[in-house]
Amino acid sequence: MQGSARNETVSRSATLKRRWTLVAIQGATLIPLSYLWLGPASEAAAANPGPDLAAGLVGLVLTVFGLPWSVFVCLLDNRYNLFDSPLRDLFVLGPAVLNVGLTAFGVWWTGRHPAVEHEWEIIEVDDAEEAEEAEEALTERRF
Repeated sequence: MQGSARNETVSRSATLKRRWTLVAIQGATLIPLSYLWLGPASEAAAANPGPDLAAGLVGLVLTVFGLPWSVFVCLLDNRYNLFDSPLRDLFVLGPAVLNVGLTAFGVWWTGRHPAVEHEWEIIEVDDAEEAEEAEEALTERRF
């Protein structure tokens, strides 16, 4: 039994390392894209008011990294034209940064509070009276 417990601990540790690696990759990809969006892409968009394919692709990738939250930002943009405001960078980068934060928090939380397997006991009730007593006991527990 001790050998299997040790193996479970090692595999849980390895799983946690893989999850933190995912967060690191997500962050390492987001940092250069954020630089591109705030630097060269914004400069190119400011210099030429027409559509810019490169800036649009960077914005598209950031929007994909921000899914599903970026969908709501796009819906708000359709209604209120937010991307033309000074807060445009926040609306493009915000959902992607939020996803990195949520992923990091989720990995941290699962590392601190791992899921524990439980065995369930099935209780069979034969009589209607026992069913009523069980139901009453459940309602008493709720209140």
